[in-house]
Amino acid sequence: MIAVIGDIHGCYFTLRKLIKETRKQYYDIIMYATGDLVDRGNYPVEVFELLIDEGIQFTKGNHDLMFLYSYTRPLHPFVLSWRYNGNEKTISAYNKQPNFLNKHLDYIEVAPLSINLEDCLISHAGIANVYSKEFRGYRPISDAFLQNFCIRHINESTGVVWNREPLLNLGKLQILGHTRHAKVTYSEVSNAVYVDTSVYTGNRLSAVIVEDGEVVDIISVETELADIS
Repeated sequence: MIAVIGDIHGCYFTLRKLIKETRKQYYDIIMYATGDLVDRGNYPVEVFELLIDEGIQFTKGNHDLMFLYSYTRPLHPFVLSWRYNGNEKTISAYNKQPNFLNKHLDYIEVAPLSINLEDCLISHAGIANVYSKEFRGYRPISDAFLQNFCIRHINESTGVVWNREPLLNLGKLQILGHTRHAKVTYSEVSNAVYVDTSVYTGNRLSAVIVEDGEVVDIISVETELADIS
């Protein structure tokens, strides 16, 4: 049994509340997150520190990569996109606490693009159906194949950090964020669950509890206004 948290976007107080509620119901559960830790919300520094303290692994999101590349690969095309995707609060937060910058950039650098578990496959934006031919003959999906696939398509609009196209049914549950929904949403066609419930717009932050390849519970908490005001 595992828990997977949707996109956090600098909403530290809401994240802390969600973790507390999840731990109350599932004390020793292993937790993951779908990425997009930064931008929009006020407390990206604190979000990183909380995830590190809790031992929560995450997959790289597009906002995380835009943040990373702005400091490490300034000529990368993602950098220009960051200027138009709510980076102001992230820049401000790290200007106030610069000692955390390199630590957190390193944390993103080593984070995976996907996490392939027995029960599910976690990524930020999901594996799109347009890649169905590449996955023929690769079932079950090996970690080596998946890692190579994700890296090869990382800059594409249908790659696992940017995709908004219909997802490929992998024969196992996909868990992703990136595309916002008012509540956790399951797609039967693609056997995928969307866990980004738009915390930074004042809606909620959510986690799904997964066991034996199925979502057995959903835990959501309303956005704490301190995170976005």
